[in-house]
Amino acid sequence: MLKFLGYLLQLIISPARGWEDIAARGEEPRAIASSGFYPLIGITACTVFIQRFYVSSLSLVTMIQNAVVTFVQYFVTFFFAVFLFSFFLKRMVDGEPNEKKYTTFILYNLGLLAVINIIGNCLPPIDLSIVQFLPVVVVLVMWMGMRYLAVRATSSFAFTALSVVSILLPPYILGCLFHFIMQQLS
Repeated sequence: MLKFLGYLLQLIISPARGWEDIAARGEEPRAIASSGFYPLIGITACTVFIQRFYVSSLSLVTMIQNAVVTFVQYFVTFFFAVFLFSFFLKRMVDGEPNEKKYTTFILYNLGLLAVINIIGNCLPPIDLSIVQFLPVVVVLVMWMGMRYLAVRATSSFAFTALSVVSILLPPYILGCLFHFIMQQLS
């Protein structure tokens, strides 16, 4: 997991160099997921309980529900994004898309979103904070990953749109949907 976190930090500091190092390492997506991504989203789910320090009215049941929702939104988004990339990426790259690379791309970008979620969970709830704007950094990291995936320059806008729609938006949409459903049931 420390290697995964190290690469996430490198992607934040220098996205282009980070993608080069990830490409040079060439680790299997299954290994990245099992040793880095899944434990990270588990930790992200556990950090939901930190909110109890700031909001004393949160019940244990609500925190457990929020933790489950947090884990599920990243888990489902991973498979949703892999499906969309496998379907749409072939129109944007030269040759056949490399499944290993685009799965790795998805794992690292979702990992960045999970880290942002951890930061947000560890801070007191504020209506408008800098943490809410951090996903813009993830969009930059996605854009810098175009060369890693061999995306044609003419497809840069379409690729960025695909990345945002398949990686960035689903966790937020799923979170809102699950919270709406939980409110209706209670």
